[in-house]
Amino acid sequence: MPNALLRKMRGISAKKSSERIWELDFLRGICVLLMVFDHAMYDIGHLFDAAWLATGKDTIIRLVELARDYYANSTLRETVQHIVVWIFAVLCGISCSFSRSNLKRGVQATIIASIITIVTFFMDTTIKFGILHMFAFSILLWWLIDTLCCHNKMITAGICLFLGVMIITLNEGLTAAYRDNQSIFAADNTYYFIGRFMLGSPTDFYSSDYYPIFPTTGYMLVGAAVGILIYPKKKSLLPWLGKYDWYKPFAFWGKIAIWVYALHQVVVVIVLAIISFIFITPGSLGFI
Repeated sequence: MPNALLRKMRGISAKKSSERIWELDFLRGICVLLMVFDHAMYDIGHLFDAAWLATGKDTIIRLVELARDYYANSTLRETVQHIVVWIFAVLCGISCSFSRSNLKRGVQATIIASIITIVTFFMDTTIKFGILHMFAFSILLWWLIDTLCCHNKMITAGICLFLGVMIITLNEGLTAAYRDNQSIFAADNTYYFIGRFMLGSPTDFYSSDYYPIFPTTGYMLVGAAVGILIYPKKKSLLPWLGKYDWYKPFAFWGKIAIWVYALHQVVVVIVLAIISFIFITPGSLGFI
């Protein structure tokens, strides 16, 4: 009986230790849903627009115009997009401090990101360095730092915090320098790399979805330090707020975020095409 009781207690302990931190999944889920909405608006305003406008239906025309205006002129979208990316990056860093194998996570993300690049290449909308590429790079960078620090979490946290703040600060200076001296950046190969790849200048280097190394990696490294410092026991800081499981509809999407990153555009286009085929442009998918 004592042995059975001991095994049962160990099972309970293992279950509790494997519980996810609900507030992180919740925030990630909110960000994922906002990303899906953002890309759905792009599809309506730039992929289905011609067929939908041709219907001459006032409601459909207003919807397309709303989507176009949202994507081109919305200050709210521009602000929220930056905030969402920062939150994504910070959460990615925090998650690194929990994972048992960031090398495995980084390799998996790299493979998925590479598949996305190949698929989008054949669709003439090549994503060379999108958000998933950035996360793959950041996760592998964290793994390298942690390995060099011999898995000492406090040393890793200190280095990540220092590098993260430095990258974010340096980005502000590089951005200003690039803005004021674009001809110099273009003439020098080193500056050219910084200007085109790290800062994300749209000329010459182009990617349909693009998140530059500077400053996104900085936010991820800060998040990694935060994860180590404020989640040393890997338990929720707000357990009482999640008492009634109200967060689960959003947390679900946060748990499968990497698959949403990889597949959501395909799914959104298919759903919009079905809606178009049945209700808006009968017999036509709306984008062919």
